[in-house]
Amino acid sequence: MTGTAWAAEPGDQMDEVDDQAQAIAKVAGKDSGRDILAIPLPITNPSLGTGIVVAAVAFYNPNDAPSPWISGGAAMKTSNGNWLLGGFHSMSLDDDSYRITAAAGAGKLVTDYYGIGPEAGDRNVAVKLDETVVAVRMQAQKRVSPNLYAGLRLIYAMVDITNSDVTPPYPDQTIPADEAKSGIMQLGPAITYDTRDDTLNPRKGLYAHAEWLWSVKVLGGDFTSRKLTAGASWYMPRGTNTVLALHAGICAASNGAPFYDLCLYGQKNDLRGYKSGRYRDGASWALQGEVRQHLFWRVGGVAFAGIGGIAPGLGRIGDSKLLPAGGVGLRFQPSRKTNINLRLDLAVGKDSKAVYLGIAEAF
Repeated sequence: MTGTAWAAEPGDQMDEVDDQAQAIAKVAGKDSGRDILAIPLPITNPSLGTGIVVAAVAFYNPNDAPSPWISGGAAMKTSNGNWLLGGFHSMSLDDDSYRITAAAGAGKLVTDYYGIGPEAGDRNVAVKLDETVVAVRMQAQKRVSPNLYAGLRLIYAMVDITNSDVTPPYPDQTIPADEAKSGIMQLGPAITYDTRDDTLNPRKGLYAHAEWLWSVKVLGGDFTSRKLTAGASWYMPRGTNTVLALHAGICAASNGAPFYDLCLYGQKNDLRGYKSGRYRDGASWALQGEVRQHLFWRVGGVAFAGIGGIAPGLGRIGDSKLLPAGGVGLRFQPSRKTNINLRLDLAVGKDSKAVYLGIAEAF
């Protein structure tokens, strides 16, 4: 998917639900031709657990834009106690010269917290956190040249976190009091470049994005920090039935960021095989490649592998601990009318295994 995290670890999980809901909306809209509909979809990943996302969406086009406007809502419930409710809206103006998106959500998340730094991830011992979260993301971009959009992104998130373990096994797993109940307000530039032939199942083209968000107390947050996220995905057809996809992602959070707004290794499927948040620090990077192969009928297969790491800061990336991952997956196209796949991926990382079930490709 092409979204980026709303904010924080809770926001990363909320964004996964938002991505899945919007993918459902696009698929269902193409497939049914109806203007209003509701669709359920099972979901599985190592951070959220196993459950179901239900999305209700409306399609309309008041200004005859190249793409219809989409408004909708989503609800999620999973086996490990997570639940989320949210809404989203996307629209374009002036013949797609302006693109505006917004999403908001609230819910309860039960997450694993390992600590900060590579040593915390290596020991692979977590405490349970109960997180109540409210988050809002808004973005407005203008087309500045063919396929290039630039604008602003705003993120607001409030979290109320309690530690389920009275005495964590390691002292660094105690949540700082000023971060346990706190909020962030972030604002900054967001740039997108997109030449893909399809947003959900591309065969060729390039998609790149970058966001540099500033958290300052005068905007209403509790912290002063900066965060850079950027990524690029390149798609190359190899014959009629094969696509080679490459992806690179990087994240850097400055001093002053709360633990839940640090860089989480594996977030947004930058590298499958790790629970998002097992490895977290001031910076992360990942590189991966994937071969997508049509097998027969509506069935396809993929094989993927990659490597990355975390470090205290962007200037220490060269000293980061290397974290490899790889895996295989199956794809199924539920309808001949749409070029969208259901995906099931099995991935293996360092001392970890993960299963992913969802709609549309991982990147």
